[in-house]
Amino acid sequence: MKRLYSYLLVFVLAVCASLLISGHNVSFSDVSAIAVNTVQAADVAETHGNSDSSGHQDPFVPILVLIGVIIIASTLGRWAAGKFNQPSVLGELIIGVLIGNIGYWVGADFFTLLMHLNSVNEITSLVWNSGGTVSEAIHKVFSTDALKEGQIGAQFTEILTKTSNATHMLSMLSAIWIFSNLGVVLLLFMVGLESTVEDMLKVGVRASLVAVLGVIAPSFLGFIIGELILTDTPTTVHLFIGATLAATSVGITARVFKDLKMMHIPEAKIILGAAVIDDVLGLVVLAIVIGIVATGEIHLGEVAWIVIMSTLFLGISLIYGERLFHWIIVKTSHFEQDEDATKLLYPLTLAFFMAWLANLIGLAAIVGAFAAGLLIKEEFFQHKNQFSEKTIHALIYPLEKLFAPIFFVLMGMQVDLSTFLKFDTLLLATGLTIAAIVGKLVSGLVAGKVDKLSIGIGMIPRGEVGLIFASIGKGMGIMNDSVFSAVVIMIIVTTLITPIGLKWSLARHQQPAQ
Repeated sequence: MKRLYSYLLVFVLAVCASLLISGHNVSFSDVSAIAVNTVQAADVAETHGNSDSSGHQDPFVPILVLIGVIIIASTLGRWAAGKFNQPSVLGELIIGVLIGNIGYWVGADFFTLLMHLNSVNEITSLVWNSGGTVSEAIHKVFSTDALKEGQIGAQFTEILTKTSNATHMLSMLSAIWIFSNLGVVLLLFMVGLESTVEDMLKVGVRASLVAVLGVIAPSFLGFIIGELILTDTPTTVHLFIGATLAATSVGITARVFKDLKMMHIPEAKIILGAAVIDDVLGLVVLAIVIGIVATGEIHLGEVAWIVIMSTLFLGISLIYGERLFHWIIVKTSHFEQDEDATKLLYPLTLAFFMAWLANLIGLAAIVGAFAAGLLIKEEFFQHKNQFSEKTIHALIYPLEKLFAPIFFVLMGMQVDLSTFLKFDTLLLATGLTIAAIVGKLVSGLVAGKVDKLSIGIGMIPRGEVGLIFASIGKGMGIMNDSVFSAVVIMIIVTTLITPIGLKWSLARHQQPAQ
């Protein structure tokens, strides 16, 4: 019991610390006086943001505190999940939901921006690219109704143009976004390390069938739900909703398999292979829908480009990647005399370049990171004279353990629980969630002689891929706030239920490796 109280105290301190670094005067002015520079810089903020007149303060320190808070929170979340015999990723997501909503409900500026991180990115992009003011960008991003007093647009105007530490908060948001993306890249690279090309090719046909059906079924069901519920919106909105439901986020499922020590089973390999193919197909569907929305017709050239480049990337990686990576390491690793450093830096460098290349041709960066991990072999480094007892996995594992939880906590912190209280939004979200779940569950039917239910459940989460798709729709004006909220709820629910459902399903037939 004392241990529970200790963890609760840590949680309270974490929330208080996060509120403190957000620089918001909740109602305790003494605290805010310490955290916030009281000099108002509205005129400067109107140009490109706010400047901090207290030059002696290190702007990087709040970022360090923020990362520390997230580490404490993720540790507490994993502990709580373990107490209920659940995967640790579920605890990280839920603890993020709790901290994010507590900060948002008390009106902390940082959490208000964090809860609407996509809008923050849009605003900063507009200011940077157009050279306009923050206020002008806010008026372009938010509707007229949202700019009324008390609404989110007005809150953004107040925070970004009249708060003296706005630049610090934006720096913190950028940092947590960067670290979270680094975390999911490292996670997928580690998943690739625990798999082999041979294993992936063995399940290639089944994974392809799962991916194809897993894209067609939810896309069709999502379109039907849109037609039935959103009767006053254009068909293009329904098409885009269907495209959003097509995506699968492999990060959540991969983390569950890692937590359960089941990366070696056929179900895990099929799901990972299907998720990579699913990503390609999802991007093709998205390109088609965006083309229809923008011009009213399908751009076959753009669709063909994505298909060709994706096929070349995956094909060349699987066929020639191992030999190419081996040759590069043999020819260049003599520059680094420390064997441990070589095993750490070279694989990470290759993972980052593969992630960049995947993004360059229109794929998700995590696909490139996964492919790099799939192709790296321990024996690539056996030509060196030095001997190291540490494996590549052992060297990179601490980095993944540090940064990957940031991604899952951040996803939870962007969940606005108040959206669940709006009936229209909740109705649409319920329909989309059912379509999203059923659409992926049926994909397991073509998986062959494996646990089909586990395959279907593993394909359910939409995660960061679904959020990217939804943000594109909102940015293009296809989705209004209500539809966007419903889609986000669907993404959250599918993300949260997958760890629970997958663990239950796998426990019926599988036992974790000892």
